Amino acid sequence: MKDIHSHILPSIDDGSESMEESMEIIKKAIANGYTDIILTPHYRKIQNYTACNKKKKELFALLQAEIKKESLSINLYLGNEITVDDDFFYYLDTNQLFSLNNSKYFLLELPFYGRLSYLEDFFTTMLEYGYIPIIAHPERYEDYKNLDEFSSWINKGILFQGNIETLYGKYGEKAKNKLETMIKKHMVHFLGSDIHHEGQTTYEKDTISLLETLTGSMDMALDLVDRNIECV
Repeated sequence: MKDIHSHILPSIDDGSESMEESMEIIKKAIANGYTDIILTPHYRKIQNYTACNKKKKELFALLQAEIKKESLSINLYLGNEITVDDDFFYYLDTNQLFSLNNSKYFLLELPFYGRLSYLEDFFTTMLEYGYIPIIAHPERYEDYKNLDEFSSWINKGILFQGNIETLYGKYGEKAKNKLETMIKKHMVHFLGSDIHHEGQTTYEKDTISLLETLTGSMDMALDLVDRNIECV
């Protein structure tokens, strides 16, 4: 299994608070069959989660050194979860943002409440740049509920990443039902942990079995938590 969305780069925003916590989370992931994790610290200007790329690279190198020191078998990659605002392209053009592992894919977060009036133009510009937006946890956005709207985005080339813990009820029944419906309608391309802290149980869940039961297809389950992430 692979994880496209995690907050285990230590001591940088609201994620893992220490190297020790990050290592414990990684060991849990390995024990439960994870082979690859993309680290996606926030870039969220409104909360000053704006660590520079130099700092992120330094912390990443330190974490990699700990992995090597303990001879752990895991592949780590660096990215960002970027909260969309009207200065996004300034951040992008001034090299303040990471795509997922230096790819053309960007993990994006929308407002949890309210709508962005410029979102359609934003998507058009992203695609014109040659980048592919991946919308994180669409099931959690209160004012983006219309699945027909999501379908129109998918037709443009936008992708969606749901949170595994949503399927276990972490964000309530409405979010759970929305994500389950999206998965069954083939509107979700990836599932990620969005893990922040050691107390979360994402890496301890039998996600493959849950997804096989939900979709009736082991192939689809593997696409969501492995194969599609490998493509990214």
